[in-house]
Amino acid sequence: MLNIGFIGLGLMGQGMATNLIKHNFSLTIMAHRNRAPIEALCQLGANEVGTPAEVASRSDLVFVCVSTSEQMENITLGSEGLLAGANPGLIIVDCSTSLPQSTQRLSANIEAAGCHLLDAPLARTPKEAREGRLNVMVGGSKKVVDQAWPAIESFAENIFHIGELGSAHKLKLINNYLSLGAAALAAEAAAMAANMEVDQQKLFEVCSQGGANSAMFNAVMPWVLEADETRLRFSLGNAGKDMGYLSETITASGFESMMLPALREVLKQAENTLGNDQYVPRLYDASMLRNKQDL
Repeated sequence: MLNIGFIGLGLMGQGMATNLIKHNFSLTIMAHRNRAPIEALCQLGANEVGTPAEVASRSDLVFVCVSTSEQMENITLGSEGLLAGANPGLIIVDCSTSLPQSTQRLSANIEAAGCHLLDAPLARTPKEAREGRLNVMVGGSKKVVDQAWPAIESFAENIFHIGELGSAHKLKLINNYLSLGAAALAAEAAAMAANMEVDQQKLFEVCSQGGANSAMFNAVMPWVLEADETRLRFSLGNAGKDMGYLSETITASGFESMMLPALREVLKQAENTLGNDQYVPRLYDASMLRNKQDL
């Protein structure tokens, strides 16, 4: 069994780490200002240390699940970062939604240290993380992917080897574009219905039975109808960050999008109005407020 390290015990990370312990992996975790997940995991048998270097020194494989590429770079390359404590052959698995260009740059430093990087962003929600049913996209060499596979399998229902390093992060950004675009459309459609005095319950009943239905429609409408945002606990700040990464990536590839700039503006306005820590279903609130102000 591989010795596993884990950094980034947020909504997704805690569920993933819990499943690693349940599958009998030895787990080392890093101290964090939010003590609740640390203490819960230590009670299950995890070992707590203070720095990424200490995590690396005790691990054959380290999962990192943070918000930004900048955080990932600091965790890896800092004076007490993963490479400062890494033994040759260490596998670092970036489960964040990261900027692909950063992933490529980071890989050069990691490979120079005799270690390996995989990009392995996640799909689905914290609920599936707790249940061990995430979808995981993986980029990197097949040899390294095969080594990491049993550990990833402990928290995944479906694992997709996308291709070379960076390919999984690219696909995840496109996946989020489709998902967030659908969420923004659903939120605005519900606000339109309210403005035109169309029964929103009837909107849900009709649209959920036809071509307008989608996973995101079914995630947004519970907020509209019942003030239930638990179906989509993904922040506006992270949504905006991801679409910024996608914009930078497609620009580098020479592709021009007509729809992405509009989605980024919708997210930016909602974040400015409501705050970056509010969840995506509240795009509905932002649309209602915007139209009320316009009136």
